[in-house]
Amino acid sequence: MKSFRTWWSVLPASALVLGSCDKKEEQAAPAAGGAVAQAPADPAAPAEPAAPAVKALTPGERAAMLGIVGHLSKDTESVMSILDGKEAVKRLRGLKTWGFIRDIAAEEGGVDPEEEIAGGAEEAGKFLGQEIFLVTGKGTTLQTQNLIKLSERSNYYQMRVMTQAFTAGAAAGDLSGVAMASQAAMMEMAKELGKEMAVIESAVMPPVLLGVKAADADALGMAQENLTAALENIPSMMGEEGVEAVEFVQGGATFKGYKLAGATLAASMEAGREDIEQLLQPADVDRLLATMKTKNLVIAQGTLGDYAMLYVGGDEKSCPLVDKVEDSLAANDAISFVDAYQGKKLAGFVYGEQGLAKSFVVGSLKQVALGIRDGLAGSEGFGDTRELASLLEMVGEKEDALLGLAKTESLGGLIVLDEGVKFELFGGTDRGGVDHEAVHQLGGLGEGRDALVFGSWVATPEYSKRAREYGETIVESAYAIAGKVAGLEIEDSEELAQFQQGYALFNEKFRADVLGLWDAVATADSGLGREAALVIDLKGAMPPLPGVAQELVDGGKFFRASLISPVTDRSKLKESWSKLDGSLTSIFKTVSEMSGEEIPMQKPISSEKDGLVTYFFSFPFFTEDFMPSATVGDKWFVASTSKLQALDLVAAAEVAKPVARKGTWIEVDFDVLRKFTEEWVALLEKNGEATLGGPEQLASFKEELPRIREGLAALEEFDSMSVSEFKEGGKLRTSLHFKLR
Repeated sequence: MKSFRTWWSVLPASALVLGSCDKKEEQAAPAAGGAVAQAPADPAAPAEPAAPAVKALTPGERAAMLGIVGHLSKDTESVMSILDGKEAVKRLRGLKTWGFIRDIAAEEGGVDPEEEIAGGAEEAGKFLGQEIFLVTGKGTTLQTQNLIKLSERSNYYQMRVMTQAFTAGAAAGDLSGVAMASQAAMMEMAKELGKEMAVIESAVMPPVLLGVKAADADALGMAQENLTAALENIPSMMGEEGVEAVEFVQGGATFKGYKLAGATLAASMEAGREDIEQLLQPADVDRLLATMKTKNLVIAQGTLGDYAMLYVGGDEKSCPLVDKVEDSLAANDAISFVDAYQGKKLAGFVYGEQGLAKSFVVGSLKQVALGIRDGLAGSEGFGDTRELASLLEMVGEKEDALLGLAKTESLGGLIVLDEGVKFELFGGTDRGGVDHEAVHQLGGLGEGRDALVFGSWVATPEYSKRAREYGETIVESAYAIAGKVAGLEIEDSEELAQFQQGYALFNEKFRADVLGLWDAVATADSGLGREAALVIDLKGAMPPLPGVAQELVDGGKFFRASLISPVTDRSKLKESWSKLDGSLTSIFKTVSEMSGEEIPMQKPISSEKDGLVTYFFSFPFFTEDFMPSATVGDKWFVASTSKLQALDLVAAAEVAKPVARKGTWIEVDFDVLRKFTEEWVALLEKNGEATLGGPEQLASFKEELPRIREGLAALEEFDSMSVSEFKEGGKLRTSLHFKLR
């Protein structure tokens, strides 16, 4: 089948249009302690192909491919650009799918969307057909880190103050003041601004360059006029005194605009110093005013050849443009990934310097947990909180441990118009959850299987361990906080009374069993290998569901889904089931006592074939091809919706050969979906009233048939979608491919 990986964090959305169980015999010896949970490796397993040898391009050749990149400074820290948008639009308009959308819109709304946007599209085409870009220059990484730190500190202060307000209200028996906690949090943060002054002193506006490449001189003039008109309003908005007209040349481009002086803002703040000192210490006010004097802001528009640009930055010199291509980003080997795509139709380019990419490897709960911890310090409403404080500290420790597995490289990417559209990503962040060195023993299970979805991957045990510990600490902390809240004594609080009742019920009746369920899942995981394969097909027999016509049951197909993994210790699966069964039985018993109606825990039925035992629960409409079940043997475990599919996968896994595939792979075959839909349409049409419910429903169905068939014909254009994450030449690679015919 095919291959694929993720781009949503780095590309504009518009780019997407381009284009168990018990055993009846002696168990085999478990793997040695710590052994890799894999199927036996085939010594003849094909090696992963090395990164293709590519002739290095000159800076000029790269610039010819990437446009503005040839004018950007070598130390530019990020670029996002759309290239040749006119070609992308042309290909989109040529799709049958676009024609189908136009037909539906015309039928239902009486409007052709293409005609609706024709005027605006013509104007936009003067720029979209060339190039659109957003660039940030040197210093972006530091300022991004500053913003992230300020955001984290804001979260910390907000949670601290809200916790303080809650605990104070709990001690006083009145929680009405909690509603004002957010405002108080901002005041608290302002009071402690001195602790964050280093961040403020280092903060400046990073150099940002936004631009388009015009199709002709008229379009260029129009863009320049619009930018000039927008900037002319700045003096009237900001006041003439604090605004200075500027004109400068950078990288061959002439810019004209305004400089907003930080000294003017500082003087304004000095006039209100008395009010500021109500929040800050005098020494902190001095530092704040001194640093504000240095914070200027330049906003200017300029042209360079066919490019119209808007620049925003702390000073003129930081504008990320250079005169020579040899000094440009095109000469930076960090973008050498583009060399293999010379001659290809490129529709987009992305680049992020390593430090910038690393800046986004941050957690979300550490500062929140520490804010709650410090908000509880010295409180009287919750009693002794030392144990809870330790748990909250552990949240941050476990978060740091999980993030510590991440490894980051500079990030690069291309949108390639090739057999549809490809999103090729180079580098970025490997968070450590996938073993990129392990060969996929189950990677061949998708071949020749007509699967709608097939995926395979090998997890890393350390990431799984740290993620589980992180999750457990979060849950344990939340439970401890809930326990403290449940112990409060506040009159006339209906919400608190309801919460306390719920907590008491859970704690008394369900807590032990819920912990047992979690333990059962963890035990099962310890008995399974690290590799897994997902198979979803549409070849199952239609189950006899209530209300479904017999003709559909006899002739219809249904989806089947299975997840298969190797077994490393079958005794762990048996132990897991014992724990699971015990906890569920206890839960059903408790529910029965509470409801006054007997709700017994169902006991699984088992069947055995060729040493494989399938466990399932009995329901009237279950068949062998529609049977949510678990199939287990000495070597394989399958969780499936179909017993037949599970047995088939185990048989295939026994003889499967390793494939030259590592990392994560997921594939979707649109032909399978189209064929499945066509068969169902034919089945409904053939059986008419018997399947649709009557003559009126049949008549409505026949009216829709032409549109349905048009949609199916349009779907023929879509071959597949694939995503993969792997290592190539030691570098992280991600590929997402929407393949069209």
